[in-house]
Amino acid sequence: MIFVLLALLVDKCQGMFDSDGPDSDPRPSRTAASCPGRIAAELPRGENAELVDAFRTDNKQITLCRTTGGSLYYFGEFSDHREPGIAMRAEKTTDGYEANNDSYRYVIHDGVVTIYDSGDQIGQEEITPEPSPK
Repeated sequence: MIFVLLALLVDKCQGMFDSDGPDSDPRPSRTAASCPGRIAAELPRGENAELVDAFRTDNKQITLCRTTGGSLYYFGEFSDHREPGIAMRAEKTTDGYEANNDSYRYVIHDGVVTIYDSGDQIGQEEITPEPSPK
């Protein structure tokens, strides 16, 4: 009985020292929702990408998806799809997300997305979590 308990304990603790914590595994979890197909199709190697987070402003949709290779992408588009959306690499920050596209930087934190161009703030919009982007 002691050997069984010891084996279970070793199995649970085995990965403790070779990771940076629960968010360090770049691979998507098996329980996450799928990234919407039309968005996954716009991501490099986006097949089977998983939805990480999604937000809506008054007229825009922001979808964050992680590819099976572990890359996080920010996909921004108008809610009415009047123009094609744009996908860009993103990263999780301590208080939200950040994505860069040439001189533009998009920072999500504290219920807003702030847009910068060459370091200058050019916009800020309130965001609402969107559980199921279309």
